[in-house]
Amino acid sequence: MRLKEGTVPPSGPVSATSGGMPGDVRGPGAFGTGRFGAGFTETGPDESCQDESCQGESCLEETGLRETGRDSRAVSRFLAPASGPGPEEILAGELGKRFSDYRVRWNAAKAFREIPSYPLHVDYELLSACNLRCPMCLFAGGHTAEGRAGRGGQETARVGAEKASGPDRPSAGAPMGGEPVAGTPTDDGPKGAGNGNRSRTKSLSVGLVKELIAEGAARGQASMGFGGLWEPLLSPDVPGLVEHGTRLGLVDSMMNTNGLLLTRDVSRDLIEAGLTRLMVSLDAATEGTYALMRPGSDFGRVTDNVLGFLEVRRALGRRLPLLRLSFCVTSLNEGELQEFLGRWKGVCDFFSVQRYGDFGAGSPVFPRDPPGPEPSGRCAQPFKRLAVRHDGTALPCCDLSGIPLAVGSALSGSLEGVWRGDKIALLREAVLKDSPEALPEACRKCRGKYGPPSWRASWRLACTPVTVSQERQ
Repeated sequence: MRLKEGTVPPSGPVSATSGGMPGDVRGPGAFGTGRFGAGFTETGPDESCQDESCQGESCLEETGLRETGRDSRAVSRFLAPASGPGPEEILAGELGKRFSDYRVRWNAAKAFREIPSYPLHVDYELLSACNLRCPMCLFAGGHTAEGRAGRGGQETARVGAEKASGPDRPSAGAPMGGEPVAGTPTDDGPKGAGNGNRSRTKSLSVGLVKELIAEGAARGQASMGFGGLWEPLLSPDVPGLVEHGTRLGLVDSMMNTNGLLLTRDVSRDLIEAGLTRLMVSLDAATEGTYALMRPGSDFGRVTDNVLGFLEVRRALGRRLPLLRLSFCVTSLNEGELQEFLGRWKGVCDFFSVQRYGDFGAGSPVFPRDPPGPEPSGRCAQPFKRLAVRHDGTALPCCDLSGIPLAVGSALSGSLEGVWRGDKIALLREAVLKDSPEALPEACRKCRGKYGPPSWRASWRLACTPVTVSQERQ
């Protein structure tokens, strides 16, 4: 049986699955034993809590934070102030009925009740370059062929980042506040990826992305994101693309960034363009740990950039975009989560506490005590979103593990055929069977990489492990 858009899957809704949208902030849910730090738990006694009668919520309340949602795989957990409206309520209040209607459709898709006729959310990875070399990133660390190619533009990007302290806006083809990134086209150019002959760094053409945004806005898409697996602010085109989507009627737009190039001028451009969510990855509470987590960055500058963004937002009299700060738990920073939350509570709008995925056999930064529970095997991402990579490849999810699951190409200027195609339909059918044996190997690896070895073994990660040595061959 082949499921098509607009149909209701025969298995019915799955209430335990919350979906995987960036910034998904719907309702509290069980998140297991809370090993993100002492007292952070929602259900069941916390092993680090001395109160044997603790059922979780009381410990969480002591922090002044509450859980507002999690993604479908229990990889990311979203926390917001315990009092006042949560991020979802703020967005609904600011954006009105269009946002509320979109979230109804999103929730129907994430509960497997309906397959929309067009993806509700599309992520765009504008280019393959980064200005940092984070050890938890398989690409930026140069551990894959794509990562080593992307580093062809990293030195230029690094120089640009170092010069990003001035107020000047970048010219076309230049990173925010810096020099041109090799391989980034200086105009819309031909439809498709950027001029790969100029450098190993590749990029989507602005013209193509605008075409895709226009198609989506006309066919029911409500949300878009910028980031992917590289740094979006190395492209100067993000504010213009956000403005393009806002003008055409997309109600929700978001961006993930390391924050190094988030100058006040860039913040102003993004706010005025209509960005609704800004997600900055900090991953540390102290400068020393930040240097380990984010090599090539500057803790003081990024902190100033985040505070500067808030100052600009306040000066413009805006409530949006909401600011989310992210903390990916690894062996390098696991002792700083409490301090991180305490330092930024009341400053940012909400947090994302993320589990680090072990991409290979025994990552050196894998946390000693990975936060549980076992991730959900039923992933709703292929039912609600697509991701477009820098070379035009269309993926059914936003995770690195999804790269082998390419379901088509966006280089034709359309995603409608990809969304209705046989490849993604077969993947949806496999997900609905709710069985490890039915899932593609890439999905099994995704489920298993976030937990201890017993989880990975149970999901057959040992069948063909992706190790660094294999990637380098």
